Amino acid sequence: MGKSQKSKEERKRDRDIVERYHQKLTEDSLELLYKDFLDWKEGNLPYYELTEKIHEFHKKNQKIWSMFNLNGWDDNFLIFQAKKELNLLEEKDKEKYAIWLDDFDGDNFNS
Repeated sequence: MGKSQKSKEERKRDRDIVERYHQKLTEDSLELLYKDFLDWKEGNLPYYELTEKIHEFHKKNQKIWSMFNLNGWDDNFLIFQAKKELNLLEEKDKEKYAIWLDDFDGDNFNS
């Protein structure tokens, strides 16, 4: 189903879901970095390891940015990923995305 076949409300709902997914991925990464800063501040992590963690976060954040911006925020696979990761898949979605669910839930995706 292309975006032209979706209603304005459906497109807005999908965009909101994708934005929530983007926020979750980014904040999960930031939370890990925040813990590293606390460890550094408490003297449990040397400064050079913290700078490496910052660099790793930056690379991960670039991947997140690419994931959301290269194909567009209305990309059907990105919408599927967002709904799946946020536990928002409805029955109609399970039918619509059945092939991707089979790949993710079975051994096909990991092999």
